[in-house]
Amino acid sequence: MNTYVYEKIDHRPGGNAASIISSLRDIFVGAPEGLREVRQLAAEVAELVSAMGPAQQKACAAVCPECRSVCCINRHAFHEHEDIVYLAALGEKMPSYTMRVPDTDPCQFLGAYGCTVGRHLRPHRCNTYFCSPMLEYLENGPAPQYRRFICGLQLVTKKREEMLEAFYNKAYSF
Repeated sequence: MNTYVYEKIDHRPGGNAASIISSLRDIFVGAPEGLREVRQLAAEVAELVSAMGPAQQKACAAVCPECRSVCCINRHAFHEHEDIVYLAALGEKMPSYTMRVPDTDPCQFLGAYGCTVGRHLRPHRCNTYFCSPMLEYLENGPAPQYRRFICGLQLVTKKREEMLEAFYNKAYSF
């Protein structure tokens, strides 16, 4: 029986990121039937994240241009282990990182009109972090819309946790 070992990802040159990404892809290629539930849950997460996108984009358009302290810094551009499991379950590729961008600079994927990475492909933190002005904007909108957004966010988190639990339970059984 193979066991899956969870490792902290190091995206720096010479780090373990390429090896971990390759291992995770191999797990999904090597066990397509055994990971059907994980793939289904990942697809549900992607759909939910995409559905929340318009509300997030509207809030970003209203709040971010006035920001004096950009929270989308490069340190947060890199996918964590759980994000890579999710992308592997979807059969998606990782974005190409530019390693020479300092951690404290604006995110390397931040373009003139926001993030250049598709919303459902971004690190989880990018879709679930809300600065104070963003939260205030969302809270001050129509109450039903805010409640739907919060419920959607909770459902994304729940489905993602289910996906990860299913993956780790299955990955240890190969």
